[in-house]
Amino acid sequence: MKFTAVLQDSNAIESFIRIVNATCRLGKKRCCMKMQKDGLSFISCASLQDGGTWFSIFIPCNSQLFRRFEVVGLNPRSPDQNFIYLEIDMDNLVNIIPGGHCYMKIKLSKNTADEPVLILEVRNPDSDVVIHQVPINVILSRYWSNYARPTVGHKKMSIFLPQPRNLSKVVIGLKNMNAKIIKFTASSEGEMRLSSSVEHGEIDALFTDLPTNIAESDSQEETASVQIVIKSISTMFQSFAFLRSPVKMNIISHRMAEFSINSDDCTVSYIVGNISE
Repeated sequence: MKFTAVLQDSNAIESFIRIVNATCRLGKKRCCMKMQKDGLSFISCASLQDGGTWFSIFIPCNSQLFRRFEVVGLNPRSPDQNFIYLEIDMDNLVNIIPGGHCYMKIKLSKNTADEPVLILEVRNPDSDVVIHQVPINVILSRYWSNYARPTVGHKKMSIFLPQPRNLSKVVIGLKNMNAKIIKFTASSEGEMRLSSSVEHGEIDALFTDLPTNIAESDSQEETASVQIVIKSISTMFQSFAFLRSPVKMNIISHRMAEFSINSDDCTVSYIVGNISE
């Protein structure tokens, strides 16, 4: 199978760079790139136990970022095999796309040593063309399940929160007061309380009149709560502060929380395991 993508223009390239930078902050350098006929994903693999996280950032092929998006060599008889999974060092990708480009082409290829590489061809406004080769590891299909989305399960409460930028300000404020764990408590009446214990007491932040997502809520409880390591969630909100869409939060009480952001450029899913104090 072969993969080629061309970014639409300089604005699309800048948006793509922001997504790559955000992924790098979340992925702790290495993560998975998944190519499929309907888009490109950046995926992390981690356990949700003891406050672990899992994320997926999906860029659809029909988004405004791509002028051309092709995955060639698909097998109609084996649709479950029509994917390309790669492991990549995100720092390498970030370092070669600092911005200021008017053209970017991404494709899979091999170097002179017959090793798989990700080729990035970039052009600046002066028409200077630079070609970068990023080392990658091809992930065999028997390991693909390691990158699958964790099962969220039933009995969840779904609620819409403000934009990542606004949430980031609140969470960073709690973090600056040396809070280590943040508790999210949502109610079926559209309230969300964020609370943290600090050295001399406890601090609460309350959001009211929030839309609830009745279509996804299947919990019979009036409230649902989850405790999260504040560093994990602050990094996510900071990384995607450039997105202007509201954050949807699904809470499975005392087990996990899923944060989802749908924008014109990408879809973010971030799942965090509950942690006990």
